[in-house]
Amino acid sequence: MWEAKAAPGQVAELERWVRSAVRGRAGEIYLGRGVSAGLVVVLLHLGAEAPAGDPDGPPLPDPPNGLIAGSAHAWQFERAPNRLDRSDLLG
Repeated sequence: MWEAKAAPGQVAELERWVRSAVRGRAGEIYLGRGVSAGLVVVLLHLGAEAPAGDPDGPPLPDPPNGLIAGSAHAWQFERAPNRLDRSDLLG
């Protein structure tokens, strides 16, 4: 998963950049609303694309200067099983 908050007035431009950056990859783009306005979240399934030796590496390159406020954040995620009890997976 990757997320970034757009710099003031840059939501549309950040969205355009993200769409270009994920082109050809299995990803979904979400735009924040309300309090999270300006937040662009990308759910990107890397699958076999995951960088060897760097499973926590960012799924997208850094956006161009001026598009985001602060820094982008990325982390690995996995789809939860269809069952509710995950106690067998806990420490």
